[in-house]
Amino acid sequence: MPSTTLALTLSATLLAGTTAAAQAAATGCVPQHPLEPAATFPALPGRLVFHSYVAYGDGSSRLFLYDFAAKTLARIDSAAWNIVDPMNARFSPDGQRLVFMGRQDGNWHVFSWTLGSPQAPANLTATIGGRNEDPKYSFDGAAIVIKHEGDIRIGTLAADGRSVSAWDVVTHDGWTTEESMPYLTPSGKYLFYIVGTGDAMRVWRMDMHTRKATQFSTPPAGAHEYYPIVRDYSTYFYTRTLAGTRNDQILRHPIGQAGGKPEVPALNDCDRDNSDPAPVDEDLLAFSSDAYDATYSLVIGDLRNGKVWRIAPGLISGNDGRNKLGADYTARR
Repeated sequence: MPSTTLALTLSATLLAGTTAAAQAAATGCVPQHPLEPAATFPALPGRLVFHSYVAYGDGSSRLFLYDFAAKTLARIDSAAWNIVDPMNARFSPDGQRLVFMGRQDGNWHVFSWTLGSPQAPANLTATIGGRNEDPKYSFDGAAIVIKHEGDIRIGTLAADGRSVSAWDVVTHDGWTTEESMPYLTPSGKYLFYIVGTGDAMRVWRMDMHTRKATQFSTPPAGAHEYYPIVRDYSTYFYTRTLAGTRNDQILRHPIGQAGGKPEVPALNDCDRDNSDPAPVDEDLLAFSSDAYDATYSLVIGDLRNGKVWRIAPGLISGNDGRNKLGADYTARR
């Protein structure tokens, strides 16, 4: 996404370095962004869950778990689950469970599964029916937040994490004004989510104490935004699709500051799509990009200097015709 189309700059100090990414760190995205050598990949202790499919909703989606320490990749969904197109999985805060969406008996539902368990995932939305998507755990693991029939709901989880004891209906206008992709902040005070569809999508924030909601982002004309991901008390990420080029760019924004100019990390390739940010720690961000393959592949970028590495080359193939999306990282085991 050319920086001439979107005049945004990073506030971070330019770090010393000789790579193109490091030299461009103060100006946002990098044209034809290079990959760093696999031998310099950062040492990470955790695991990454993601889904892989040929096309959305075609029945080909599978869930995978990559272990950075063991350098192993495993498919974790099973035909015995009777769940079609499992995707958008998220770790519980303790790293022991996953919540994800998938189709069962023809309907989209949200499921909970304990990693490695022989027990099939539990359907958390069977009792409310309808179309259920975009699940995320609260930061304390006591609840999930989902999109249900165009609205946002928060479900209080039972102690075993396999059922919901109560639902809080947060928005009430159904498909009239669609709300989606919800994400709670660590304290639970704020809820970030998307309002609208297509080119009208914008980031909104609701104060969960007062239930007052405000538009939180101010994109340029013709741009739209989606996929807000809260990292911590201070920062959230989201993706902006630019008018004209239609390229996706990952942006970083302070949680407490509505409007204003977000930062454009130099890990973005200016000319291709960069999406689905998954914070790893204060410095690193996993995401999906089509800059290096014909389909979306998984990479990790350094927010300090813009360096980018392919994740698990040789194990996570970039040339199998499948898109790797919806990643989430945990350092817990």
